[in-house]
Amino acid sequence: MFRLNLHRKVLIAFWVLSILPLVLLALNSSHSLRLVEKLLLEGATRALNEQAAEALEVRAELVAREVGDFLRSAEEDLRALSLLPVDAGMYRDFARSHRRQIWYRRLDVEPARDVLEDLLLYSEVTFINADGHERIRIVNGDLSMELRDVSRPENTTYRSEDYFQRAAELPAGRIYVSHVTGWHVDKVEALAGAERPEEAVNGRPFRGVIRFATPVRDVEGRLKGVIVLSLDHRHLMEFTQHITPTRERYVVYPSYDSGNYAFMFDDEGWIITHPKPWDIRGLDSNGQLVPPYTEQTSPELVARGVIPFNLLYAGFVHPNYPVAARQVQAGKSGVVDVTNVGGSQKIMAYAPIFYEGGAYGRKGIFGGITIGAEVKNFHQPALQAASLIQKQFTSFMTQSWFLITLTGLAVFVAAYQLSRGIALPLQDLIRGTREMARGNLSTSIAVSSEDEIGQLTRSFNTMAAELQTRRERLLRTLEDLRRSRKEILSERNFKETVFENIETGILTLTTEGQISSLNGPARKMLELEGVDQSVHWQQLLAAWPELAESLGRGLKEEQLPRWSEYVTLEREGRVLTFRLALFPLGHRHLSGHIVTIEDLTERVQMRQRMERMERLASLGRLSAGLAHEVRNPLTGISLLLDELHDRLLHQQNDQELIRRALQEIERLEGLVGSLLSFSTVTRGEKKPGDLSRVVEELLLLVGKQLEKQGIKLVFDREQKLPTIRFDANRIKQALLNLVTNAMDSMPDGGTLHVGVASCDDGVLVTIRDTGIGMDSDRLEMIFEPFYTSKEGGTGLGLAITHNIISEHGGRIDAESRVGQGSLFRIWLPASG
Repeated sequence: MFRLNLHRKVLIAFWVLSILPLVLLALNSSHSLRLVEKLLLEGATRALNEQAAEALEVRAELVAREVGDFLRSAEEDLRALSLLPVDAGMYRDFARSHRRQIWYRRLDVEPARDVLEDLLLYSEVTFINADGHERIRIVNGDLSMELRDVSRPENTTYRSEDYFQRAAELPAGRIYVSHVTGWHVDKVEALAGAERPEEAVNGRPFRGVIRFATPVRDVEGRLKGVIVLSLDHRHLMEFTQHITPTRERYVVYPSYDSGNYAFMFDDEGWIITHPKPWDIRGLDSNGQLVPPYTEQTSPELVARGVIPFNLLYAGFVHPNYPVAARQVQAGKSGVVDVTNVGGSQKIMAYAPIFYEGGAYGRKGIFGGITIGAEVKNFHQPALQAASLIQKQFTSFMTQSWFLITLTGLAVFVAAYQLSRGIALPLQDLIRGTREMARGNLSTSIAVSSEDEIGQLTRSFNTMAAELQTRRERLLRTLEDLRRSRKEILSERNFKETVFENIETGILTLTTEGQISSLNGPARKMLELEGVDQSVHWQQLLAAWPELAESLGRGLKEEQLPRWSEYVTLEREGRVLTFRLALFPLGHRHLSGHIVTIEDLTERVQMRQRMERMERLASLGRLSAGLAHEVRNPLTGISLLLDELHDRLLHQQNDQELIRRALQEIERLEGLVGSLLSFSTVTRGEKKPGDLSRVVEELLLLVGKQLEKQGIKLVFDREQKLPTIRFDANRIKQALLNLVTNAMDSMPDGGTLHVGVASCDDGVLVTIRDTGIGMDSDRLEMIFEPFYTSKEGGTGLGLAITHNIISEHGGRIDAESRVGQGSLFRIWLPASG
């Protein structure tokens, strides 16, 4: 760590006091100059950018004016042609005499070279009779023998053109002018395997026309025919194809990737000249206009390049494209920032093409010219000016800081010499004190003077001896503390292990009744996972009012050394039994209490099951004796009544009484049979098997009855179940009793859910209904013999079921809520 000794302090003080004013002066000057630099840069940049934008806009306006003049010259050519006789030779000479140069690059020769070629201005010159049949048709300067009936649009070149009808409706001297018409060229066709359009040797170019058509009428105004000039689209391309905003000004083919190019669009926003042919409006093979490129265009069409561009729909590419199109439609020019589809950021100037011919006369706008300049090229003059200004200011500041640095070095050398003369006498003392700081307290420093430094040296020697003594004492104390800490941690870990792993729930209460600790078994037993334990015990046991009431009684009996109480309560259809115990924490409850909670539900239920089994066994033996003693007299009485019934053939009333007596005897015999079934332990053969098959057969047996009662059956079973040994007939009888009771509890329909799953080394069968349910008093009695809530029932069905499950070494229990239905669970052990 860097430390300031006396030598350094004196050195730094002299140096700072000398150099700081110069630095502050330089910083203030630098700040002022930077402000001036910023103002100059902003002013120069703004002026140069405005000048460049204005120049770009003026150039777009000049090109737009040239295009308008060019279109008007085509009108003049059409009017001149209408004055000539309708003669094939004259029409051919007219077509051949009207030419303009086009500039392009031939890629099919080595090396590629630029070419200027005179190209026919009009690809077609046509005279059409009044009935729509072509009389003269000059195609590419030659007379064509292929004459068509163009009154039908499907016979026109592009299968949907209506220029004949539109021109035929005009008065003499008026001219119809079409939009650019041609087959659309997709990206795949245009590139033909090349990466860029300017490299596409075998690529398909866009070929289209603008139709100029005028009617020829006699003196009475009757239509004699229509003259059509088809302006070759390539001449329109020449106006934008070669423009670049760079110093070159004109190139044979612009670079689309750079953003330095121009294009033209019509009054509807469609691009009609562009370096990329697939961006130009066009028709499909059926003569229908290909839809514009939008956000909804499918990826397949985008990949193929079937994406003609309409600025009014191009807001998703950049929001300024529609803005420029609408400004042009309003007859305004301007400059906007845009980003093209290729991702190039550029400045785009736009200007309207004023033209009143044909249908364009309504708005007076043919379309617009745009000239784009890549942002970095557009700002190039401003950046160069800014760079020059920054260079001059940087040079000035470099010189200033150089002078300040030289001055600082000179001051540093002078200050160093001065501070060294003051600090040397203290070096010996410093070296001695460092040895002490490293722990070598036995080292003493020789006193060489009687001044303040000598007194300081003696004081350090005394302090070192005292520190050595205290250090030894502190080390002994630390060793004692480590040993005590280890013993405390060992004891704490032992208590925590016992506290968290004992099955009994333990809570500790403060004297104010706040919970100070709560072990894991207590949380699990009382379902308190995630509950904050730092609350009052009444708030913690709010969901267990029975336990809270019992604990409250125990806390009132504080005079007892210990207190305990059994609490029985009902939760979710189950009867739970807990044992609460209260012990003092500290002498005379001064530190609080310890509360223990034991869940005795399993033990109580086991004891109740054992009592029930003993009671059922005793009742079974009694029932068997009574059944045998009653069955024989009943049989004799039944035979005598049958004989008496046969003798009283002519006494119908007496026979009816005898029949009723026989029915009651049959009911008694059924009751006797049930008693025998209940009391007799069947010695049927138990075989290993799949319990789910027995359940499935039983549900198939009662399926029709379930449908008749409107009961929905849900059967869930695991695919792989443990094998168990059971008597299929007896188990089916037990399950049938449960299913029948569930059906009886749902007279108006409901849902019967039957499940079979593996559980605790055995198989668990659950039968759940959505019937009327039972209260806790009835639930305790359902397995008792002769207890029934059904009219005409014997009360032995569930008792027999309980016996059957017990015979198989299993167990059965039930849960029920009034109005919510009942749940019966049967568990049978797996075979060893």
